[in-house]
Amino acid sequence: MTSRLAFFSVILGAFALGAFAQDTDFEAGATPYTPQQLHELLAGQNKMSVINFFGRMPNHQQGHDWVYNRLLIAVPGRDQYYTTAVVCFSHADDLVWQVVCYP
Repeated sequence: MTSRLAFFSVILGAFALGAFAQDTDFEAGATPYTPQQLHELLAGQNKMSVINFFGRMPNHQQGHDWVYNRLLIAVPGRDQYYTTAVVCFSHADDLVWQVVCYP
């Protein structure tokens, strides 16, 4: 019985580490986009396309808006990065109409 419990603990731990590693890879390993590039890439896309782009669900939702934290978004002309992107979906057709980035 204890060997089964140990086995499931290892499997669950590996799953949790794998999920965490995906976020870490995206944040640290990806070339940073600018806010304008994010808007151009995501405008007109549906919710599943946004999930596929970021490789995960949003950190939280505010009404029709999805908030993604812990990102690396380059601020053009400055040696600075934004870390949060708010993906705004249209109420009419549920497609992205705007992406807003914050420090």
